[in-house]
Amino acid sequence: MRTLVFDNSVYEDGAGRIYNKIMSWTLPGLILATLEIALINTGILRVDSVPPVLLKLIGLLTVIYVIPSIFAFPTVWFLSYGKTRLLKTGSIDLYKKKIVYHQAASMTMATPRMVDWSVTQLKRVEKKRGCYILYGAVTNETAGGSDSQLRIPAAFEDMHLISEMARYH
Repeated sequence: MRTLVFDNSVYEDGAGRIYNKIMSWTLPGLILATLEIALINTGILRVDSVPPVLLKLIGLLTVIYVIPSIFAFPTVWFLSYGKTRLLKTGSIDLYKKKIVYHQAASMTMATPRMVDWSVTQLKRVEKKRGCYILYGAVTNETAGGSDSQLRIPAAFEDMHLISEMARYH
């Protein structure tokens, strides 16, 4: 048996890529908001000292870019932190003919609610948009349901071993 645990570098390239893109897009908006507040507080942005065209440009920039950034950056940071915290709690166990994904479905202050997914008869593995899709006999060992596919976020070390398991079965 081999256990795959969370790897932040894999997460940044896989499932966490969208969070990084949004955060890198919105951070300059926060810096511009800080700059605008500083210019307003110093009195530089008065109607009589700045040309009207520049004030309109600053107003449009504020409405189109700065205001969405003020709301998007903290939201994405919070979602990314929660997702990372759940993934750090989960793990994947690789057996000879079976894969068990211990998924932390939700977490209160310190206690995660774990859901164990078991994949046997692995037919194929696809990598799509930051996650691996496993096709085979998928069983929810916690609740007792079954399915034909399982999505695992690309956030664990040595995930290529899962694809190799599908090749040899």
